[in-house]
Amino acid sequence: MPLLRRLSVLMLALVCLAGSAPPATAQNPFSDFFGSVFAPRRARPPEEPRPRPIHRPKPKPAATAPNPANAGAQGGDGQTAKQAPTFFIAVIGDSQANMLAQGLAEAFAGDHRVAVVNKAKEDTGLVRSDFYDWRAAARSLLDGPQHFDAAVVQIGINDNQKLRLGGEPSPDPLSKPFNEIYAKRAEELAAIFREKKVPLIWVGQPIMRSESLSNAALVFNDIDRQYAEAQGAHYVDLWEAFSDENSVYRASGPDVNGVIVRLRAADGVHFNKAGARKAAHFVEPEIRKLLEAALQPPETPAGAAPEAPATPAPPGGGNETAPPAAPEAAAPVAPPPKPIAGKIESLTESAVSPGGALAAPPAGRAQPKTLEAAPAQPGRADDFAWPPK
Repeated sequence: MPLLRRLSVLMLALVCLAGSAPPATAQNPFSDFFGSVFAPRRARPPEEPRPRPIHRPKPKPAATAPNPANAGAQGGDGQTAKQAPTFFIAVIGDSQANMLAQGLAEAFAGDHRVAVVNKAKEDTGLVRSDFYDWRAAARSLLDGPQHFDAAVVQIGINDNQKLRLGGEPSPDPLSKPFNEIYAKRAEELAAIFREKKVPLIWVGQPIMRSESLSNAALVFNDIDRQYAEAQGAHYVDLWEAFSDENSVYRASGPDVNGVIVRLRAADGVHFNKAGARKAAHFVEPEIRKLLEAALQPPETPAGAAPEAPATPAPPGGGNETAPPAAPEAAAPVAPPPKPIAGKIESLTESAVSPGGALAAPPAGRAQPKTLEAAPAQPGRADDFAWPPK
């Protein structure tokens, strides 16, 4: 009964709603009611993605005018302008000098003041002047338009061969006549740089894998050291730097950083890149000395007075008489230098008067008494009696 009562109440409520609803919705109230109760739920439409905020870069500030104080140090594009070198080094010699020039260029890569100019020629030396005469080439180089502040020469790996003397007989390599001619040519080459007042650094040959080439290099090094230094050149020895403690050839060794690497080329004669840098390491200090000496300001001679400023001309065309110059005050005379020490007096001699007699004590002062030693007592240290008492 309660269920039927509830259904009847519900039916009566539906009838009332159907009577009060608009015509469009009151046609089938039962189907609408049950359709709304038992109809499947509809899924919600997917939400549209929210637009993400766009992060735009902030506008850059307007470019300011360049600082006049930095105008000379910066180029037109704002980068630091590279300064031009002021100290030029010429490297001459054979193919070994060619590798040395590369090592020197790497050694001075961070110094904008220094420029290494490679003038080395392969297959050249001091013996075959008919093929390439380094004495004539050096004179032409120094007389040319380019100025050089120093020069480095390394030569000799191609000189273990016969001399070409025209119609005269050629002496054998390393013989006495050969060495005399070779020494004269080395001396003449060094003298050219001395005449032109260009400091010369002569670099010796390193030890080589071939015993015959090493023996020839030793002879050439001795000649170059003696005759080049006689003409003012500075000699740099590389023999111990590229050999072991027993003076034996080693292709590997410590580089400039102390790391054991290969230093020589496969032929056992030339440097490789690491070896050329190590050879330049021993030449670099001599170039640094020349560089610092060239940058020193000229010294003013002692006693030279600075120039007086020019007296301006009087107004009116210069017809007026200039007033007489005031007399210059005399420069103060410097006192004489004080002696390092006073009069030296003897500590043992007696005081003597100017006449030669002993100086007497002043009047009223008693003559000092002469001290006499007390007699020795038996058993005391100064008792030398024998036999002892």
